[in-house]
Amino acid sequence: MRRLRSIVAKNVLLFLAILLVAIVPLAVRYDMDSREYEIQNLAAKLEYFATRGASWLDVDEVAGIETAADRRTDAYRSVLDTLQRIEREFGVDNAVLMRRTSNGRYVYIAAGHDGFDPGQPADIHMLFPATYKATEDTWQAGEMMHSQLFGGKVAGTSYDQFVQINMPLKQHDAVAAILMLNQFANPVADAVRMKTIRVVMLSAGLVAAGLVLFGFVSARMLKPLRTLTVAAGQVSEGNLDVALPPVRTRDEVGRLTAAFGGMIDGLRQRDFIRDTFGRYVTKEVVDELLGSPDGLRLGGESRTVTILVTDLRGFTALASALPPKDVLEILNRYLARMVAIIQKHRGTVDEIQGDGILAFFGAPLGGDDDPVRAVACAIEMQHALDAFNAEQRAAGLPDVGMGIGINTGEVIVGNIGSEQRTKYGAVGSAINMAYRIESYTVGGQIFLSPDTYERVRDVVRVRGTVTAEFKGLDRPLTLYDVGGLGGTYGLALPEREDDVFRAVEPPLPVACFMVEGKTVSTRAVHGALTRLGASGADLALGERPPAHANVKLVVAPGEPGAAEVYAKVAAAAAEKPDDVRVVFTSVSDAARARLARRSP
Repeated sequence: MRRLRSIVAKNVLLFLAILLVAIVPLAVRYDMDSREYEIQNLAAKLEYFATRGASWLDVDEVAGIETAADRRTDAYRSVLDTLQRIEREFGVDNAVLMRRTSNGRYVYIAAGHDGFDPGQPADIHMLFPATYKATEDTWQAGEMMHSQLFGGKVAGTSYDQFVQINMPLKQHDAVAAILMLNQFANPVADAVRMKTIRVVMLSAGLVAAGLVLFGFVSARMLKPLRTLTVAAGQVSEGNLDVALPPVRTRDEVGRLTAAFGGMIDGLRQRDFIRDTFGRYVTKEVVDELLGSPDGLRLGGESRTVTILVTDLRGFTALASALPPKDVLEILNRYLARMVAIIQKHRGTVDEIQGDGILAFFGAPLGGDDDPVRAVACAIEMQHALDAFNAEQRAAGLPDVGMGIGINTGEVIVGNIGSEQRTKYGAVGSAINMAYRIESYTVGGQIFLSPDTYERVRDVVRVRGTVTAEFKGLDRPLTLYDVGGLGGTYGLALPEREDDVFRAVEPPLPVACFMVEGKTVSTRAVHGALTRLGASGADLALGERPPAHANVKLVVAPGEPGAAEVYAKVAAAAAEKPDDVRVVFTSVSDAARARLARRSP
């Protein structure tokens, strides 16, 4: 009942606010209009009084009064009596005569209250400068000017407002004096205020009666909503299994009950979507799925996005040497960091395949900076991997390397799958190209396609380029090795030190196996390790593998303590023209120890 009464109170307050919004401006307007009317009415009376009063004055007598000494003359007494008669019969507050001097100032001739000496400066013009202009206009025009309202706040002091009328007195067709009549407007304002208060009081009474009636009707209308109010409280606490009463009527309450039931069904579906998709895609994807009426329909749209592909170097060897539980713990710890960085840069994780990640930037929400954000994300991921490897070393585990390929192109994005199993992802040849570009990298490298480079060339810093030949392409493709990103990001990859390759005497026997994807060939190419560096080695092989191929090396095959090394064939030339230079991607502990013993 407390909630019900609260709703009634809010409705009553809303009704009261509406009435106040309507009544208060009307009351204010009524007060202003009434005040203006009464002031104009008073001004019209003053104009009549001034005309009558001027006819009672003898202009010759007025013109003869000039100095204080003239106060003792009969003319002054006659003029004073007339001014006092005007004040007495017409009820004006002040009846004053004044004239203009040669310097443009005005002086008093006489006043009904007999408080001024003839020739005394008219101080009213100094106190209220606007009255001087009104008097001057009358003198220059030679005609009675319309009344005005003067007074108010002057120099921090408040004065009563008054209405003033100026009537010229002429002698020989020239203005000889000004008859000024003043009437204070405060009594008029007080009368208007009392009338306004009576109108407001009457309106307030009507409003009070209306509020009582409106509150009674609202309470009757809201009583059937008590059940829905309780149900809404349970829904707000997360209980979506609340039972609603059956819809028995077709009025507003019945339609509200049906709509509330539909809302609960929608919330259940919303929670399902969040639980299903929220763990695999960014918040933006979930919001777009929820915000679009077609969000859950299968299909897609063509968009230009920037694709980011990562793959770990050395993880396969690491996984084969550890229990499955430890492998998953390491993998999940790695993926948690990388996915968080991708989402930080507003990327969408499309797939996680083992230790590899496929993400794209530009869908469902795209921007002009999609390629730049992808490069910034890749650099930050490499920095995060350095911190991850520090934890690996502290736990006595080997480092892993990560290669990243980035490409920009047109793909189809949307919900992919069936009604039973759906994911938000992308398909297209641009994704395949990103995988190919990544395959040319070694640990710690980020390669950009030409399409991506053209979009970020103003802010990216490259270490160099690599020429790649891909199946299905007519011409080689130039890949750009990222060194850093300028602009607002200010990111850089660690500088690589030049490796020194030293001769191994006698050469160490090796067996070389080609690696396609995650599959190691069973065919061995035998040879020898002739030179060794910290990051790679030179091999003399019976059959030269193609540049950028992934290989598995078995050091000292057939001997006790044989060890495995995973590597990538480098494009750089070896020390001897016939040798092949490889870059290590994963070195087992046994191989590391075996190579250390043969290191010069």
